[in-house]
Amino acid sequence: MEEKTYYAPAGRTDDNSIKNKKELISSLEKFTEIFGAMTGLGAVLDKNRQVVYANEEFIRTFGFTNLENLMGRRPGEAISCIHSGELPSGCGTSEACSVCGAVNAILESQKTGVRSTRETRINSRIKGQNISFDLKVTSTPVKIFDEYYYFFMVDDISNEKRRITLERIFFHDILNMAGGLNGLLSVLKEGTDPEEARSLIDLSEETSRNLVEEIMLHRQIRAAENGDLEVKIEKMRSGEFLNSVVGKIRYHEVAKGKSVIIDQDSADLDFESDRILLQRVMINLLKNALEATVENGSVKLGCNIKGGKTIFTVKNDTVMPNDIKLQIFQRSFSTKGKGRGIGTYSIRLLTENYLRGKVSFISNDTDGTVFTVTI
Repeated sequence: MEEKTYYAPAGRTDDNSIKNKKELISSLEKFTEIFGAMTGLGAVLDKNRQVVYANEEFIRTFGFTNLENLMGRRPGEAISCIHSGELPSGCGTSEACSVCGAVNAILESQKTGVRSTRETRINSRIKGQNISFDLKVTSTPVKIFDEYYYFFMVDDISNEKRRITLERIFFHDILNMAGGLNGLLSVLKEGTDPEEARSLIDLSEETSRNLVEEIMLHRQIRAAENGDLEVKIEKMRSGEFLNSVVGKIRYHEVAKGKSVIIDQDSADLDFESDRILLQRVMINLLKNALEATVENGSVKLGCNIKGGKTIFTVKNDTVMPNDIKLQIFQRSFSTKGKGRGIGTYSIRLLTENYLRGKVSFISNDTDGTVFTVTI
């Protein structure tokens, strides 16, 4: 019976054949010397995208003690990609794999017979923590005796991507805010009537607050990625918390001409969490929902309890395209343009790595788009 797949071929090489392929490659002394001397992470894949050989750097980087424990795995399985276990046939067969640069580089090199290089974003779950990788991968077909193998080289560009993303966000968002604040202060300096001056002062205060919030966000994300973020759990009341979140987003630029409504069926209950981090998560969700909402539209915010867990929801009526749904929590992915991806990535990072929670979403014609944060 053929295994189910949504994308790449599902068929796998049996363990005995993997072992024979490894012994064949290991017997090629010149090849193993050259391959072992190469800098960077390298593996040899067979036609079914499974590892039959790898250099020490590849083995160590992905947490394996020896080649034998790695053999037979596909790249996503080696790196603990969250999608690699969604179907029995593993890496390459889930719906999300259709937008993965790693599997597409391999498939392209198999189809064309020439080297293929792609960038890819991979979300992994390692030791209970979400870890995001930005990688450049190259798949090169090489014929060894009568069979084609694929040299799979990996370059970790996570730091470079993080730097580019943060620089662009700072240059775009923070400079825009600073420029707006400077303009407001210039108008105030020129002198206005008292009523207009009061309004300008309020706008200046709001802009400066948003500026500080944006800087704090990036500092928190950096600390979270480094494992240095402190969590301060306190008791809260859900009704008061929802009102506080709405109050903070109401006057933000993305909320102009739109409204945030608290679901009247929301529960008002006691729960425990880190107020600042959870508030950051919910405000980011509301920002994204408001940006996707049409003029005069609304976003609904709610809270309920189920099985002893506190559940927050953010709903808007827009339906996300499928390719966006498949990449929504990846660090460098954004619908706002290259180098802007950080919002939904930070939501999952803070919720699942620090708030002991879970974030998920649905997006369809019946429900619109609903993000759920379970604490």
